[in-house]
Amino acid sequence: MLELHVWGPAFGLPSLDAHCLAAIAYLQQAVPRGKWQLIASCDPALSPTNELPALRNGDIWIGGFRNIFHYLAQCSAGEWVLDAGLPEQEGADCIAFSSFVESHGQPLIDLSLYVSTQNYTTTTRPLYSTLLPFPLPYLTPPSIRATAKQRTSHLGLSSLDIDSDDSSPSASQSIIPDSLRRPRNTVSSLLASNPEASAQIRLDALATSFFEPLQKLRAKKRFFVSESQFSSLDCLVLGYLSLMLVPELPQPWLAQCMKKKFPSLCSWTEELRKTVYGAEVTVHDAFLTKLGDSELDLRMKRLRGRGHLPWKAPDNGGALGIGGVFLSGVADGIPVVGQLRRNTRMRQHGGLTTEDGVESSSFQYLTVIASVVAGLGAVAGYMFHEGLISFGDGEEVKEKGNGDGLGSLGEAGAALGFYANQMDEQVRRQRVMEEMNARNVVPVTEVDVDVEVERTPVL
Repeated sequence: MLELHVWGPAFGLPSLDAHCLAAIAYLQQAVPRGKWQLIASCDPALSPTNELPALRNGDIWIGGFRNIFHYLAQCSAGEWVLDAGLPEQEGADCIAFSSFVESHGQPLIDLSLYVSTQNYTTTTRPLYSTLLPFPLPYLTPPSIRATAKQRTSHLGLSSLDIDSDDSSPSASQSIIPDSLRRPRNTVSSLLASNPEASAQIRLDALATSFFEPLQKLRAKKRFFVSESQFSSLDCLVLGYLSLMLVPELPQPWLAQCMKKKFPSLCSWTEELRKTVYGAEVTVHDAFLTKLGDSELDLRMKRLRGRGHLPWKAPDNGGALGIGGVFLSGVADGIPVVGQLRRNTRMRQHGGLTTEDGVESSSFQYLTVIASVVAGLGAVAGYMFHEGLISFGDGEEVKEKGNGDGLGSLGEAGAALGFYANQMDEQVRRQRVMEEMNARNVVPVTEVDVDVEVERTPVL
């Protein structure tokens, strides 16, 4: 039995990730019912590539949408392949446009759901809180948002506080009347007040550059590369377009652009998502926690009709398993340790023997130790170069300290120094007297004599 692990449902869709939606669509169309199960997961570390979706077949784990449909073709001997039988040109278009969708569609979703402050704080982050057990909502959403900002940094928009407008005046501005204050321009205010603003133009241009080639490729065909055959490209496009069109966001600039300029893509998305994904999916449907229904009732509902997805209740391992996922996420964020863990996951799922794994593990640990030692050496060298630490100057410092004498003790040292100088003067005089006695020289002594003058009275 195959198990497809995906991020949980959101916006009525089976998942809040485009690649997970694409993987669900692929298995729903290619793999017979009863051969696979769908599990809402919260642990990307299950995948050797540390990402969801992840496909499990016994002890084998496959991560990523592309790797999953290639593996399905291998394990089914070419039976579960949606692209089988496509002409050469259509197959080439399928491969080329799949890369285009991933490279141009992902930044749009990143900007809409994660980089946009208002959309993220009011919609995306609360969704993760309903899907993830405590304390994962404090670690996973910020990590995903940081990755999204990094992916969109080349667009020049990830550094902006999009849609955020802190209208509360500061202490220095509180004395200025409201009528004299100039409002701060943000993307949110620009979109609302001036549709010709540069931010709006850039966002619309990015969206148009993604939607327009897809609309030209599909033209009037039922699917994107074929009139009658649902391909892997259709799965990928359906996942991305669904996540762009369906969510109701405070700043729906992406959906508005799609509805206004590309209504045919909107119609195609609405029709296909209902056919492939079925009715709207809730968190209770994915986790099988709907009140009043027994496990048998849930299984019967899941098996009725082709549109129902084969959900299976996730097993997160309880508090111990959740704690392991949390610590795993923290460890993956540490540069050296994170890389070591990724290499270990790839080795575990790469078919290495035990001896190879032990040798590789030993080599990785030696590499980590050598890196730490080299780093400490570099820090010590820098401190020595900057004069923060020194070697061989101890004697000079000691001599300098002795030369300073008691003066370094402040007022007490000055008093002691004066007393010592007086003692030195007395010793010097004593030595002079001893030398003169040794030479039989009579010393000259000053004697104070009081002389009385007799005064004769004046008559």
